[in-house]
Amino acid sequence: MQIKYRITLVYSVIVTVILLLFCGTLYLFSYQDMVKRFNARLLNKTRSTAELLKSPQFNTSVFRTVNRAAGESFDKKSVTAQDYINNKRYYYCDAGVNTIPVTDNIVSNVTSGKPYYFDIGKRNAVAVEYKGNGYDYIVIAAAYDSGRVAWLSKLQWILLICILASIFIVIGTGYIFSLSLINGLTEFTHKIKHISSEKFSLRLETGKGKDELDKLAITINDLLDRLQASFNLQRRFIDNASHELSTPLASIASQMDVALQRERSSDEYKKALLSMNDDVRRLSMLVRSLLEIAKVSGSMGGTELTSVRIDELLMRIPSELKKISPMYDVKLEFDELPEDEKSLIIYGNEHLLYSSIKNIVHNACKFSEDKKSSMILSFTKDRIIISIIDTGPGISEHDMKHIFQPFYRSNRHESYIKGAGLGLSLAHRIIGLHKGDIRVKSELGKGTTFIITLPMEGVVEEEAEKQEKPAGKTT
Repeated sequence: MQIKYRITLVYSVIVTVILLLFCGTLYLFSYQDMVKRFNARLLNKTRSTAELLKSPQFNTSVFRTVNRAAGESFDKKSVTAQDYINNKRYYYCDAGVNTIPVTDNIVSNVTSGKPYYFDIGKRNAVAVEYKGNGYDYIVIAAAYDSGRVAWLSKLQWILLICILASIFIVIGTGYIFSLSLINGLTEFTHKIKHISSEKFSLRLETGKGKDELDKLAITINDLLDRLQASFNLQRRFIDNASHELSTPLASIASQMDVALQRERSSDEYKKALLSMNDDVRRLSMLVRSLLEIAKVSGSMGGTELTSVRIDELLMRIPSELKKISPMYDVKLEFDELPEDEKSLIIYGNEHLLYSSIKNIVHNACKFSEDKKSSMILSFTKDRIIISIIDTGPGISEHDMKHIFQPFYRSNRHESYIKGAGLGLSLAHRIIGLHKGDIRVKSELGKGTTFIITLPMEGVVEEEAEKQEKPAGKTT
């Protein structure tokens, strides 16, 4: 069932139930009120009869004439005054009805001192005990409330017509109301259908953002902005990756074609193989970097996480870079070490953290004139700070905006050793997955400082506990 019909149905059912409850309550109170008033009239009839019976001038024939003339007040009426041994003091009944005999049930109920109301056929009746000087008898008055029956019958038709008319009105207004709600969603659906990777710039109209539909449009637009940014980044990454992968492959293929065109000396074959070996190494490094980026994309789910001592991790980097190039010289400095060893521990993946920091230090050595760099380890209350300093040419303001993009390489650094342009992008993703942050300070001609901030293990555990607690629950 479509939402517009579902809304109309639910709205109609709810309003119909409310109308039925209201009409039923109105009918019930009307009925009870009319019965109460009619019973009061019957009670007054018994009292007036009792008063007349006490009068010395009581005349049965006159009293019957009076009762017969009161036809408009009561219909099918009967009045009986009788003692406890069934001696009738007075009785009267209209044509077609009989007087009501005093039964044991009536006697047992009127001796309580209260009027006893009961029904006999379609008539209402009341029995009252009257006691006085020299008399002790029961007066019973009964009558048919034709006015109440006629009015209640008319009220039933009025309420039935009102309910049916109201139901038709409710269904119509409910359908119109549902259309007003669904039109916005229908428009959203229509526009979203036309949004694709080729027309990703289309956005929903947000209005003034006051109602839920406007807020939904704003949320969808924000989602589309993030998706467009991701698609653009993915497209650039694929374009750059395909170019970077095809370049060494094309170089290898062309060198092999040249080498196979004719017979060559062993030195020439060796030279060609060495050149192809360089291209293969570059291709291998590029593929390894792409695999690392794919591994750290998204979240840390499925990645082995352990407690990592940051000081021990940093102390491995200088010797590792010496293996890459004997010219590389990394100086490791510590600010005042914390008294608690737990402040040196980071919760994360040791291999990824080591790879990201080593990439930044490697770049620092590679771009420094003297091939030297410094690492400074410092601490705050809940953060570990690693500063990596070089004395290289610095980074321009234009390049600063792009240094963490995959495959980005500045034209100013063509004279330096070329890489794939993935090291900083990979490091930035790894640090981000560890809830950390990288900031860069650079001055042209004087060098660059990378500042890595990582949370201590205890801080990560506290944040995880807060996320696991139910919303709004405090301890």
